Amino acid sequence: MNLLGKSFSVLILLLSVVFMVLALAVNASHRNWRDVVLADDGLKAQIETIARTNSELRDSRARTQASLDREQAARRTALAALQTQLDQLESQLRESESTVQQLQAKNTELAQLDRSRAEELEKLTAETSRLRESVRKEQQDRDTLFAETLTLTDQMNSLRGVVQLQQDRNDQLMTQVTRYKEVVDAAGLNMNDPLDGAPPERNGNVLVINRPRKLVEVSIGYDDGLREGHFLEVTRGGRYVTRLRVRETEPDRAVAEILRDYSEGTIQEGDRVDTSIE
Repeated sequence: MNLLGKSFSVLILLLSVVFMVLALAVNASHRNWRDVVLADDGLKAQIETIARTNSELRDSRARTQASLDREQAARRTALAALQTQLDQLESQLRESESTVQQLQAKNTELAQLDRSRAEELEKLTAETSRLRESVRKEQQDRDTLFAETLTLTDQMNSLRGVVQLQQDRNDQLMTQVTRYKEVVDAAGLNMNDPLDGAPPERNGNVLVINRPRKLVEVSIGYDDGLREGHFLEVTRGGRYVTRLRVRETEPDRAVAEILRDYSEGTIQEGDRVDTSIE
C-alpha cells in the first residue's frame, strides 16, 4: 500500500508541475484584445486603412473600367477602321493577284520571246562569225589585190615609159613614112604595086557577065593591086568554077576574060573572086 500511495503522490506531483507550466504559459500568452484593437497600429487602424485602400481601389477600378470602356470603344473604332482597311487591302490584294496573273502571263510571253530572241541571237552570232570570217578573207583578198595592184601599178608605170618610148618611136616612124610617101609620090610610084608582079591577096565578087564576049566585071580594081594580066580564081560555095585574066582595071573594079580551058562550071553573078587560092 505504501508503494501505491507513493506512486500516486509522485503522479500528483508531476501533474501539478504540468498544470503549473500550462498556467504560466497561458498567463504569458494572454493579451488585452481591446488594446490590440484600439492601438495606433491595431486591428481597427488596419481595418480603416484596408477600407480606405479598398475604396481607393474601387475608385481606381471605376476609373480603370471607364478607361477600359473608352479604350474598348477606341479599339472597336480602330478595329472597324482596320476592318475597312482590311477590306480595301483584300480588294487591292485581289487586284494585285489579277495583276500578278497578268504579269505572269506577260512574263511567260516574254520568256518565250526571250528564248526566240536568244535563238535568233545565236543564229545572228553564227552569221556574224561567218561574216567576220568572210570579211577577214575579203581583207586578205583585198590585201593580196592591193599588193597585186601595187605590182601592176609599177608594171604599168614601167610600161608607160615603154609606151612613151614607143610613141616617140612611132612619131619618128610616122615622120619617116610621110617622107617616104612624099618621095614615092614624087617618083610616080604606086605603093599597091606588087614587088614580084603578083597581085596581093584580095577577094571580091562577080558583078556583070558578058557571055558572048566571054568577059566579066568584078568588084576589085586598081586600088586593090590588080593589074592587066593578073589571074583571078572563081569559086562558088567552096567549089572551083573557073579562072579569069584581067584585061582592064579601074580604081574599084576590073574587066576580066573567062579562060575556058580552066572552066569546071558555069560562072554566075555573085560568085567569089580571089587573087589566089591556097
